[in-house]
Amino acid sequence: MFLMVTQTWPTKSTVQVGKVGVEALAKALPLYVKRLGPYIAAGGDGMKSYVLYEIEKGQVEEGIKELNKRFVAYFNIEGWKYTIEPLMSAEEALPLIGL
Repeated sequence: MFLMVTQTWPTKSTVQVGKVGVEALAKALPLYVKRLGPYIAAGGDGMKSYVLYEIEKGQVEEGIKELNKRFVAYFNIEGWKYTIEPLMSAEEALPLIGL
């Protein structure tokens, strides 16, 4: 399963987010979780980070728990928010339109 994690924060919180992010990236993920990113975008209301995680079948519940534990470190940063979205491949999504 693929999960897209999007984080947003105001520019005034960038130093704090950066410090927590460096610490988070230094901690190894479980072997059943692979990470692509983070990729950072700036503009508008502040900053945005995108990370794609691939979690092996049979480990999804544990993988989501592990990711959420890592995000607790950001909770006290003013304006920081995150979203976790499960992603489907095109093949997995075809039944949504009856194909």
